[in-house]
Amino acid sequence: MSINKSALRTIGVLELLSKNRELTLTEISESLQMPMASTSDIMKALLDTQMVEYANKRAKTYKIGIKNYLLGNAYLTRLNIVEIAAPFMEELADQTKYVVFLAKLAENKIVYLHKASPLVDAMFVSLCQIGSQARLTTTSLGKAILAYNEWLQDKVLSEPLPKITEHSITDPVKLKAELNEIRLKQFSRDRFENDERITCVGFPIFDQRGRVEHSLSITGYFDETRNMEREIELGCVCAQKISLRLGYLGS
Repeated sequence: MSINKSALRTIGVLELLSKNRELTLTEISESLQMPMASTSDIMKALLDTQMVEYANKRAKTYKIGIKNYLLGNAYLTRLNIVEIAAPFMEELADQTKYVVFLAKLAENKIVYLHKASPLVDAMFVSLCQIGSQARLTTTSLGKAILAYNEWLQDKVLSEPLPKITEHSITDPVKLKAELNEIRLKQFSRDRFENDERITCVGFPIFDQRGRVEHSLSITGYFDETRNMEREIELGCVCAQKISLRLGYLGS
């Protein structure tokens, strides 16, 4: 039985984009040796279904879409990140007694991919649903990723920074300094910047190439008895274990 040519071409486009940060229509057409008209039709369909997104709308460059990361458990398992991270996250949640989240970079936001709760669940867990999005600049998860993506920093810092709470950082100079500090210490903090009740500590996760597109956080309501130094120590170890399993051998 013959295989539909359009289906094969669509799969080829998605595979190509998954291996590149961004490509133009011409680059896709030439790489896959497809007519421009066919390439254009496929890209329109993929854009409409959010399988592909604009990396830069003005320059008309494309990248893999977030819809690919939200298709369900089977797809996430193939990505390996959730399957690899889950047991380490569960251990960290039990050690700290707080919720641990895993997030993925999605354009200029993060998407929550997975969460691990301690045996005694936290009330606010329902407020952060898997698949929901949050900002890069007001969350520890987002800042842990943003600190290691200078190409994205330029874009984010050139635009007005959102003020979600009174504690949100809206000064780009101050945020830039904090991002530099995150790179040195390899952890980030959210001090009531996204929610007046909640404080978090986040950690970058490195892939095989040393890129940071995922992060994890220890998240909970403010409590003066919280041992943040211990949380940071345990969180760093957890993120390092996940990174190692992803093939990261260090710089």
